[in-house]
Amino acid sequence: MYELDQLTVEGDPKAMGQQQGEAFRDRVRSLVAHRLDETTGYLAQRSSDRMHRLEEVGHRCLDLLERWDLPGWQEHMGVAEAAGVDPARLLVILNMTDTRDLVCWSPEGDDEGCTAMSIPADRTEASTVIMAQSWDLNRGDIDHVVAVHRLPEEGPETWTVTVAGGPTLIGMNEHGLWVGTTNLKTGDVQLGIGYMNLLHRAIRERTHADAAATIESATRIAAHTYWLGDEQGAVQLECSATDVVRRELGADPIVQTNHCLDAAHQQRQPEQPGPSSLHRFDRATAMLAKGAFDLDSVRAVLSDRSEGALSISRHPDDGQPTTTNACAIGIPAQRVFEACRGPADLGRWVRLPFTRGG
Repeated sequence: MYELDQLTVEGDPKAMGQQQGEAFRDRVRSLVAHRLDETTGYLAQRSSDRMHRLEEVGHRCLDLLERWDLPGWQEHMGVAEAAGVDPARLLVILNMTDTRDLVCWSPEGDDEGCTAMSIPADRTEASTVIMAQSWDLNRGDIDHVVAVHRLPEEGPETWTVTVAGGPTLIGMNEHGLWVGTTNLKTGDVQLGIGYMNLLHRAIRERTHADAAATIESATRIAAHTYWLGDEQGAVQLECSATDVVRRELGADPIVQTNHCLDAAHQQRQPEQPGPSSLHRFDRATAMLAKGAFDLDSVRAVLSDRSEGALSISRHPDDGQPTTTNACAIGIPAQRVFEACRGPADLGRWVRLPFTRGG
């Protein structure tokens, strides 16, 4: 069973960053080296000689982050200082799927990403919204997955599942606000804010409406979906760098993997969806089509292995470059946030408790 290491940090943003950098120093350095190797290989496979642009992108996006979210920038700088890594390089590798899209478009699909879902209250056993997702990316990333518990001097208590030294990837705050994401690709990239930094800012809001407005109004580097939910409801944003399509959670679950569903966004995709994204979308949609769901039945969806390497749960021994690195489920109304490292059927699930009242 994969175990999920947990760390609690507290204080001002820089202090919380320094605590993470000190605790995860070796893993932060290892992650930087690992993802730089992955990016080098990614560009080489596409005959792209643009690796040198990553440094420029990192410095310019770091400056944009400082102006857009000073507390988030301060925490990032604290991590880099304590771990002894370059802050611009750290920002590049943490937001890798965005920053590499900015320097190079590929001719082939690689099916990196996630499977995410929102389930309406009327379709759950407890009559309350359930949010869930897997996080799939480079197979080597699984060694760097951690859960970080933040108790800031100002702002809400949060739990996030992320990589060592990273800001929010999937998380929930003390008010029951859930944030999550899946990766997309569209051609309208620009200098801006990386997806993990967007999520890290959004999780400090009180409601899903405010969190959605934060992401909608930001200058985004590249395409992603963003999932925002609380006890009042949920919204999914299918974003390119320049456009947003909103999907409010209604009577039916929302599902998305790693290809665009909006027709206008589909026209901007630089490559055709890969078989994994298509299969995972169809399988998750079918599994959520009927029945009433709870934590166990949602875990069963995330654990699905019905199609081998094309399944929702992607195993390291499938022989693919991408694997499921973490999974999470949230029930915002109950402040329930559960997660595991690795695939849902191979990781040990833990409940990550809140200590403040919310």
